[in-house]
Amino acid sequence: MSKQRKYFVFILVFFILYCFFLSWSFLFQNVDDAYISYRYGKNLMEGKGLVYNQGEYVEGYTNFLWTIITAPFTQIKSVDVSIFSSTLGLLISMANILMVALIAKMFSGNLIRYLKYLILLPALFMALDDSIAFWAIGGMEFPLYTLFILGITYSYFRINDSKKYLFYMIALLMLCTLSRPEGNMIIVITLAHMFLFRKRINDFWKVFFTIVIAYALFCVAYYGFKYIFYGQLIPNTFYAKGVTDFKMNLVLGTKYLALCVGTRIYIFIFILFIPFKKAFTDKKQSYLVGFVVIYISYIVAVGGDWMIANRFFVPIIPMLYILSVIGFLNVISKISDYLKNESKAIRIARITASVMAIALFISTLSLLEYKQLIIKDNNARYEMQWSMFGKWLNMNVDPNTIIAVGPAGKIPYYSELYTIDMWGLNNDYIAKTDSKRLQAGHKKFDIEYVLSLDPEYIIGYAGFTDEDISEKYEKFNAPEDKYKCDDVVFRLKPEFRKVK
Repeated sequence: MSKQRKYFVFILVFFILYCFFLSWSFLFQNVDDAYISYRYGKNLMEGKGLVYNQGEYVEGYTNFLWTIITAPFTQIKSVDVSIFSSTLGLLISMANILMVALIAKMFSGNLIRYLKYLILLPALFMALDDSIAFWAIGGMEFPLYTLFILGITYSYFRINDSKKYLFYMIALLMLCTLSRPEGNMIIVITLAHMFLFRKRINDFWKVFFTIVIAYALFCVAYYGFKYIFYGQLIPNTFYAKGVTDFKMNLVLGTKYLALCVGTRIYIFIFILFIPFKKAFTDKKQSYLVGFVVIYISYIVAVGGDWMIANRFFVPIIPMLYILSVIGFLNVISKISDYLKNESKAIRIARITASVMAIALFISTLSLLEYKQLIIKDNNARYEMQWSMFGKWLNMNVDPNTIIAVGPAGKIPYYSELYTIDMWGLNNDYIAKTDSKRLQAGHKKFDIEYVLSLDPEYIIGYAGFTDEDISEKYEKFNAPEDKYKCDDVVFRLKPEFRKVK
């Protein structure tokens, strides 16, 4: 086995151990949002349709393919769906690290003399990044979505090598859109770049129109299904998250961008040392640069995310690491030319790369998911108790009971009760109200509307305080310590309950 392969195996082994540590720290569960998709999948498997509440056709998810893939695992009673989801996410993330190594290898160029030492840097950075590791086991679609983006990139870069890469790219573009709505943006980016570099693509017009026609037919089928089933093309989450609140989003999105870049600035700074004049004429480098600039602009425009966990950046962090290493190698090349001593330049490169790797591991672990979600906010405990309270509801209340929730994943999933999502992701009325506060993903709520529906239980605050709750309610919790919810719970007083 070559040294490169040995190093790569070490990287994967470390990544597996890192993910296991984070999963253990998170009590081997997935984040609450993942269970929204699981609830849709569970209802699908039970013949109720791809719905959150039976009989209500609201598209409150943005990850169709992941919802379908994980749906069968919701029917295995002996093992929680989170175990399957985390395992699958970890395996896919390992494939992503391999894809990044393969793509990075394409950028050796005239820096080939450093290849054997530093080509695995982007893969190493991925394995050390807390956000990559956390979302590998977080239970959501981001590892799969990232795999499709990297696959599109790799296939596009090799599109002249064989016809099979054209078909790979078409399939991956479709799968990307099935995984996230942003797939529509990705095909536009890719087609626009192909057009600009059409002279470097064999049989360009044939290739171009093959992609356009195939993707158009796919869109007719996919969006036709969505329109027939849900009555609209745009997911309900688009409205619930206030995507059109551009001024508000600009503030939130800029803050979100600063957090992602700030914790990795000592690596991303090297992107500035890419010879951009040359990069813009290079098919591969210009695609990566254009892709990340447009994608980051999109993230800022939609206001980022309410979590500190960088999940919206996960799909493009691999590209940013590749670009950073390209800039880093360019700096090392300049140092080598200046010193006229290649071996000394390589020693400098090794030391600098080691420092960056250590800094990345320490800063992301101490500032992002592990520090914020697990240590500071104690989300693992909160989310575990959401699961337990949901199970208590399932065992102890009438199946016709109505609940209203802030945390819209685990409690509805385990309780199997009709649920009012108070943040509006799965409620089309709340989703289309006006935004009421400056917080990404949690701008819309309407406690008066919720109270008008007389839910027996209201769990978690969603833009309201105790003073906003009707006198018909009283504080409540499960009587057994094992099932107590760590979040606030209100329950209708006995005289007001519809289900006795």
